[in-house]
Amino acid sequence: MSAMTYRPGVYSSYTVTPSYTGAREALPVGIVGRLGLDGDQPVLIRRGDTLTGGTLAATAARLLFGAGLQEFWACPVAEGADAAAYTAALEALGEAGEVALIAIEDSAADTLTAAAVFAEARSQAQRETLVFAGCAGNVTTAAQLAKGVDHPRVVLCHGAAVPAGESQGAAFWGAVALAAAVAVLEDPGISLTGAELPGLTKVTGATYAQVEGLLAAGVTPLYPSGAGVEAVRVLTTSTTQDGSPNRSFSPINSVLIIDYVMKALRRSLAALLKGARSSRQTLSAVASQITVLLGEFADRGIITGYQTPRVYCLADAPEVCVAEVAFTAAYLINQIHIRAQIQL
Repeated sequence: MSAMTYRPGVYSSYTVTPSYTGAREALPVGIVGRLGLDGDQPVLIRRGDTLTGGTLAATAARLLFGAGLQEFWACPVAEGADAAAYTAALEALGEAGEVALIAIEDSAADTLTAAAVFAEARSQAQRETLVFAGCAGNVTTAAQLAKGVDHPRVVLCHGAAVPAGESQGAAFWGAVALAAAVAVLEDPGISLTGAELPGLTKVTGATYAQVEGLLAAGVTPLYPSGAGVEAVRVLTTSTTQDGSPNRSFSPINSVLIIDYVMKALRRSLAALLKGARSSRQTLSAVASQITVLLGEFADRGIITGYQTPRVYCLADAPEVCVAEVAFTAAYLINQIHIRAQIQL
C-alpha cells in the first residue's frame, strides 16, 4: 500500500461485488403468439437484434429486455390458431430451449387446458415450467377460466395492460410483464405482491370491489399503481387438490421455491455420480451434501425446516441410490391483522 497523501486521517478503499448478477441468473423466458415473425419455428431473440416495429415480438422484446433479460425464445402461431396449434408451438419451444416461463397470447379455455397439460408433462420430466396467460374484460369469465384450468403451473392475470410507448392495451402484455418480473426475481421467496410490473404504464381491469372475487378464483389481478401497474397478488390458478378446496399451491412463490430447491438438489448431487460406488462412504456423502444444501436454504428463509435425509441403495437394483428428502417450503405472509386492546 502506498500513501497518496501526507495529511493525517483515516482512509479506505473497497471493491463492490454484487451477490445478484441480474439477467445472468434470470429464468429463461419464451413467448407464443401472433408475433409477426417469419416462419413457424422457435427463434432465440437477443438484446440488440433488430425486430420489425409494431409487431408483438418487438413490444414483447421491450418488456423483457427492459426487465433485465438478455434473451428470450419466441415461437409464432398463425392468426386464429387453436389449442392444437398452441400445443405444437409450446412443444417446439420446449425442444428448442430450456424455457422455464412461457407467456402465451391466447387465453381460451381449451388453450389454457392444453398449456396445463404441457407444463405438467415438462415438470414431470424435470424441466419445470410455468405458463402465463392474460385475459381482459368480464371478471366472471376470467374467474371461470381460472377455475376451469385449476393448475399450479398456469398463471392467469386479468387486465388490458398498456406498455410504455403504446396506445392500446392487451391482456398479453400483462402476462409477458408478469413472466419477466418472475424471471428476474433475486430469490424464489421474494413476494411480488404489490410490485410494479416492468414496462407497463396503465391497465384497464377489475374495480377495487371485483379484485376479491378474482383472487378467490385464482386469478392475478393487475391494478393501476401511480404511473404504472402492479400485481395485487401473484397466484397460480390452483385452488383445489383432489376435488377439495386447497390453496397450498396458489401463491406462485410456493411453486417457485419447490422448483428452486429440487433443481439445486439435482445439480448438487449430479457431481457425486462420477465414479460413485454402492458404499457407505457414497451414501454418507449424498446425505451430507443434501443436509448442507437444505441447511443453507433454511438459513436464507427459503425453507422453514427439513428432516435428516434417508439415503440407501435398492436391494434389487444396487445401482440405484434413493435419497428421501422432506422439507417445508416457506409460505409468504401477505396480510397483517392488528388486534388492539385499547383503554380510555
